[in-house]
Amino acid sequence: MYQFLSNICTPLQSGSTNLYVSVLIIAMLLGFYLLTKGGDILSDHCSNLANSIGVPSVVVGLTIVSVATSAPELFTSISAITSDAKGLIIGNIVGSNIANIGLILGISLIISPINTKNAVSNKQGFVLLVLSLAFTIYLFLNPSKTLGHIPGSFLLLFIFLYLFLITKNALNERKVELSAEKPKLSHENSNTVAVSILMIVLATITLWLGSDTLVFGAKNLALMVGVPQELIGFTLVAIGTSLPELAASISLTKKKEFSMLLGNILGSNLFNIGLVGGAAGIMGPINVSTKYPWIDYLSLIILTTIFVFWLRGKKLAKLNGVILLTIYLITTIVTWYYNS
Repeated sequence: MYQFLSNICTPLQSGSTNLYVSVLIIAMLLGFYLLTKGGDILSDHCSNLANSIGVPSVVVGLTIVSVATSAPELFTSISAITSDAKGLIIGNIVGSNIANIGLILGISLIISPINTKNAVSNKQGFVLLVLSLAFTIYLFLNPSKTLGHIPGSFLLLFIFLYLFLITKNALNERKVELSAEKPKLSHENSNTVAVSILMIVLATITLWLGSDTLVFGAKNLALMVGVPQELIGFTLVAIGTSLPELAASISLTKKKEFSMLLGNILGSNLFNIGLVGGAAGIMGPINVSTKYPWIDYLSLIILTTIFVFWLRGKKLAKLNGVILLTIYLITTIVTWYYNS
């Protein structure tokens, strides 16, 4: 898809600059839309498939849905590697995690106050904070400023171990229903499974098309404007790939499903670093080329620390949402000012 778009748009590059820029912006918007729709379809039908074959809903929420909501970031990162736009990846990972807390949770709190008591396990919050610290400290202190095969392997190993442990724990906590309510795969369920598998394939294709289209527009726009790819990844691409989480969070806030909302943000941030960062590192290496990457790293640590602290039973109100949105806005302005 990337090569197809490149072949179509190359003649425009030497012609009308305004038309070429317009095409790049349209490509990014189309990419955002396809990633959002693909993420929604994948999340819904992964959940439907799991429920149809009798997988507990708690396991679905902690594993399948979390992976599905990180699919836009994963596909975008893979496309960025194959399209030689690796600078987008670190910006996308860090920017998406910052947007999930500062922008998405901030907007959610403006809509409705949230009581975090017993919403998410403190252990999972601690795991997110440690992973975020390890990820950013490694990138900052590593002399080569790269994320390569070895750290990528460690990240993937971590996320697979995390998936195994939380799934095992959830299954252990499940009551005696396993023997009493063993699901029978009826003809109706068989049809549901077939439809879900078909829609998952369709969602995967949609995500691939959306990621290639988005990366094409973002990479070439960054080249034209003369700003680092990380900066485009940190803002435009990060917000675009976080749109599924934003739509889901607003819906969950209105339904007062606060545990699922907070769990989705925490799980998405874990998978962005572990799964997306791990896969990108193995396929990479991925380089960091911005002049002051510590601005983004420090912002991620500050917001993650605030988020984890607030998960310890604090009642969050609109003021907390304003604080998060303010930090997000300041971070975006400062990183654009110093890194562009």
